[in-house]
Amino acid sequence: MNAELMSSERHSGASWRRPSLAEAPRLPGGPWADPLGGTPLGRTDRTSESVTGAFPSVPDSVAAARRLAERMLDEWGLAGVTDDVRLVLSEFVGNACRHALAPDRTPQETPVVVRLSRLGEQRSVACLVADTSDRAPHKVDAHHFAESGRGLSLVAAFSEEWGWNPVRGGKVVWAVCGAQG
Repeated sequence: MNAELMSSERHSGASWRRPSLAEAPRLPGGPWADPLGGTPLGRTDRTSESVTGAFPSVPDSVAAARRLAERMLDEWGLAGVTDDVRLVLSEFVGNACRHALAPDRTPQETPVVVRLSRLGEQRSVACLVADTSDRAPHKVDAHHFAESGRGLSLVAAFSEEWGWNPVRGGKVVWAVCGAQG
C-alpha cells in the first residue's frame, strides 16, 4: 500500500487497522485486479459467490445497485442482511456518483463498479464499490440540522467493519455486513 496515503486512511474513520503486505491480498478489494475496467458499463457478471455490476455515475444507479443486492442476497439465503447492505450501497454508490466524477467523462460514461461477495460459510457479505477518484472517504461531524454528512457514520454503525483501498484508476470502498465468526 502507498505510505503517503496512511494519514488519509487513518483519519477517514475506517474501522480497520492498516494491514501488513502479507494480509492485504486477502482483504476485500485487495485482490480485485482492475476493478474499473473488468465489467463494461451496463453489464452484470456473476459467479456462485459474487456479483459485479457496472453502473454510470447517475442518481438512478443507487436504486439499481440496491435492486441487484436484494436479488443476490435473496438467492444466497442472506435476506437478513438486506437492510444493512442497502444502506451501505446507498451511501457508497451515492458518494461515488456525487464526488468521484472523472474530469474527462460525463456521468453516464464514468463507471461506479459494485461487487458483492458472499464470505464463505459466514452469514455475511462484503460490499465493495470502486470509483474513479483517489480521494479518501472521510467521516465528518454533521450538525444536527445538516442535510448530509452522516453517511459514513451510518456505514460504521450498520457494518461489522469498513475501509478503503487505493487501486489503479481510483479506489475501492468496502464494508462487511452480517454476522461474523
